Amino acid sequence: MKGGIYSKERCPVCNRNFQHIGNDLICPDHQTRPRRYYIAMYSRELGRNLVVCSDPSRRLPFSSYEMAYRILEKIRSEIDAHTFDLSRYVQAKLRPLQFNVWADEWLSKKEILVEKKVRTPSYLKELRRFVRIYKGFFGEMDIRDIGNKAVDNFFLSIRGKPKYQANIMNGLHKMLADALDWKDIGMMPTFPKIEVPEQEVKVITLEDQDRIINLIEDKMDRAYILFTAREMVRPSETRALCWDAIDLLHNKVTIKRHFSLNELWTATKSRAIKVLPLDPDVKELLEGLQRHIKSPFVFHKEDGRPYSESYTRKLWNKISGGMGIRISLYQGTRHSSATEAATRVSMDVISEFLGHTSQRMSKRYVKQNPDRLKGALRVAK
Repeated sequence: MKGGIYSKERCPVCNRNFQHIGNDLICPDHQTRPRRYYIAMYSRELGRNLVVCSDPSRRLPFSSYEMAYRILEKIRSEIDAHTFDLSRYVQAKLRPLQFNVWADEWLSKKEILVEKKVRTPSYLKELRRFVRIYKGFFGEMDIRDIGNKAVDNFFLSIRGKPKYQANIMNGLHKMLADALDWKDIGMMPTFPKIEVPEQEVKVITLEDQDRIINLIEDKMDRAYILFTAREMVRPSETRALCWDAIDLLHNKVTIKRHFSLNELWTATKSRAIKVLPLDPDVKELLEGLQRHIKSPFVFHKEDGRPYSESYTRKLWNKISGGMGIRISLYQGTRHSSATEAATRVSMDVISEFLGHTSQRMSKRYVKQNPDRLKGALRVAK
């Protein structure tokens, strides 16, 4: 016989051990039964007796002989089929593979990557939000039991735009890919393919862009927005701009830092260093800016602290909104300038200027210029 069912309790009346009578543990004299049971069987893997005290799927202790017997029969059948997995029954090994526990451990490893400057704080912020969603669905489920059906059911539970759904599913795919690499799961489940429609690039004319910039009264505020627009950089890169990156003699600027949330990173978002020519209007404004004696930042508040993300965003929204123009700072500066530039220079130049790692990202700016397609139209007779 492969294992048996026992109890550490004794009869509360006579204090004698309970006896096996048929498929039951009972005191034959007083007809009393234990309140808790356990399964004991010898494990060659452990080299000792294996003790199982609860149903591993439901996390419930054995409160009846029938509950314990059902799990014992399951273990026996798995042993006969050579599919028995000890870690599914030993609590010390089972708990780390509960999704809630495993996800927390996975997230803690990502936090270490942020500390090591391998990943950005904004990346971690997004992961934390996604992990809360995953834990709310999978809960205490064993991560090894997350198969195709579980992934499909999770996908069906997500609400929101396709891009949002794709981001969440991509995060889960990364988690399970790591679990596979770490040998915590045996195979990768299949993920549904999500078609994400191409997002429209919203832009304004350069005339409107100049009108907005010219309405900014503060000289440093105006220089900040002008630099972002003319140099076509990300606002997070403008915030991080320091004087050591500007060469006024040779009319060039090196983009080599950016802010992730409020943390300065000595790298751009794409991790590539960009050396760009200085726009003449930008150079003129930079030459007239007052430098802070204790701050390395080009754009700073009176105390030397760099501009915050919200300050420049609100400044842009206030002025552009007052003109009846509803467009974000990023779209009204970098996007709009890049779209106009795509009418004059090749896509290779656009990709290099913007720091794109793939021309696929640059194509969306070229698409905004339909004049290049006029040759395909029917010629009037």
